[in-house]
Amino acid sequence: MELSAEMIVTVGGMTASIVTSFAVVKSKVSQLEDDIKEASKRINALDARLDRNDTATDLVSQRLSVISGMLDPEKRERLHRSLERLQVQTETLRRDVDTLQKMHSGRHLPVDGLKHD
Repeated sequence: MELSAEMIVTVGGMTASIVTSFAVVKSKVSQLEDDIKEASKRINALDARLDRNDTATDLVSQRLSVISGMLDPEKRERLHRSLERLQVQTETLRRDVDTLQKMHSGRHLPVDGLKHD
């Protein structure tokens, strides 16, 4: 096999083409790696935001559950009945105390054998 000028030029051209292709591929791979890193950062940021939103949503859901439990018509009715019962008892006790105060003269007589100050 003889090496002619044509063959040397052809091999040189092919070598230059391979080296150029390698450089282009290396550049594109580097660019794709940068794009993947950027996309990964954005996905992580979105994931963090999604976690915060999930936490906030769960918190609002818990608060809503507590409030709806507090405003439950049955519970409200029981509370109002209990308050009304307490109010009636208070009024009855007040009348009893007023009656006892009217009966008491305010004087304390000494008891035989005991000394009072």
